[in-house]
Amino acid sequence: MTTASEERAIERVVSGEAWRDYCRMLEMAGMVILREGSPSDPLDRAEGFRYLSRLVRAGIEAFVEHADPGAPELRRMVHETVKMGSDNPDNLYFNAPISGRHRYRLVGRRGSVAYLGFGTQQGGLGEGAGLPPTGFLEAADLTLGPDGRFEIIVSCEKAEGNWLPMTPDSGMLIVRQTFMDREREEPAEVRIERLDGADPPSPLSPVAFEAGLAQAGRLVGGVAAMFANWAEGFQQHVNRLPRFDQALSNASGGDPQIAYYHSYWSLAPDEALVILAKPPPCRHWNFQLNNHWM
Repeated sequence: MTTASEERAIERVVSGEAWRDYCRMLEMAGMVILREGSPSDPLDRAEGFRYLSRLVRAGIEAFVEHADPGAPELRRMVHETVKMGSDNPDNLYFNAPISGRHRYRLVGRRGSVAYLGFGTQQGGLGEGAGLPPTGFLEAADLTLGPDGRFEIIVSCEKAEGNWLPMTPDSGMLIVRQTFMDREREEPAEVRIERLDGADPPSPLSPVAFEAGLAQAGRLVGGVAAMFANWAEGFQQHVNRLPRFDQALSNASGGDPQIAYYHSYWSLAPDEALVILAKPPPCRHWNFQLNNHWM
């Protein structure tokens, strides 16, 4: 028996209202590129609209094609042709949908990549409430078996051995790998499986499609607006490099083990930007240049 809200979702799909709303969200996302404060030169405008097209692809993949926490799969949402929030070019990112209603197991092999971290986050991209962390586990704290193999339980209740916490509100799993030397280091192998049942991926339903399409649209506009707001804020300290607010970074899905420094730079044709820095006592640090869209 369908509920009133489910009947409404079905009606929105059948009438085309859900699709029209999605297209309107994409149109509104375009206003981020065109708004005052955004760069207006032809190259940055083209990059801005290409950025939106990449977010469209990421949103559909994440929330329409692979959104089932009952049968999750680790996939690369951010990569060479989908960029979000100054993602680290030295990193390999994997995401999977999860739910606090279930228990999961991560199975894999450590490899030799310099840094490997696992996190659970509240909510999901596109929901408008950020991605505050609900659990974190670093590979340095793992108990490894022969050949570097490991198992990690992902659950709300504490588990023996390697345990990655989550809460009833957890909605996303993220795996970050950071390389010092991509040619020589071996990435970790990781897969996820659900422990409290082995349901196959859910078939397409109008109700799930309506919800996923709406979330995909919110991702495009929400991500574009959030990082454009950040970039505009960085213009308050041009050619300086202050540390970014760690609490805001964590709430937006940043790695709690990483300190970020962001700013804006502006140079005349005959000027160069010189950065003087003393590397901190840490395992990895880098500089990267981004355009306005991060």
